[in-house]
Amino acid sequence: MKTLVPKTRDAVLQIAAWQIGVQEAPAGSNRQKYGEAYGMNGVAWCMIFIWWVFREAGFNLHKTASCTTLANRYKTSGQWVTSGYKPGDIVMFDFSGKRSKTEHVGILESIDKAGNLITIEGNTGTGNDANGGQVMRRTRSVKYVTGACRPGYNI
Repeated sequence: MKTLVPKTRDAVLQIAAWQIGVQEAPAGSNRQKYGEAYGMNGVAWCMIFIWWVFREAGFNLHKTASCTTLANRYKTSGQWVTSGYKPGDIVMFDFSGKRSKTEHVGILESIDKAGNLITIEGNTGTGNDANGGQVMRRTRSVKYVTGACRPGYNI
C-alpha cells in the first residue's frame, strides 16, 4: 500500500532536497532515474526532474519534458508570475539574460539576503548550467529568470 503524501510546498522542497547529489550514469548520457520513471530516458531532464519531484509529493503536474510547454500552461491558467517569487515556485531561466526563453528550470527553495534565488535543479552543473548532469542546489541571479509557475499548494 502506497503512503499518501500531502500536497504541500514543504513536501516538494523536502523531496527535491533529498535528491541533491544524484547524477546521470554514465556521465554525459542524460540517463537517470527520473527519465526512467518518466518513460523517456537519455534526453535533457531538468523539466523531467521537476515532474518527478511533484509526482513524489502527490501532485499531478502536467507531464512534459519542455520548460516552455509548462510555462505556457501556467500562463494560460493565470498561475505565472514575473516578480515576487516564493519558495516552491517553479522558476524558468534564460541564461542569456534577455528573459525571452525558458531554457532551464528549478524549484525555488529560498531567497538570500542579496536577493538571489536559491534553487534545486536537475541536470545542472558548475560547468554547464542547463545540461550539467546532476541535481544541485544553485544560487541564481533574478536577472536570468524569465518567470515562474506558481503551483496551488495546501500549505
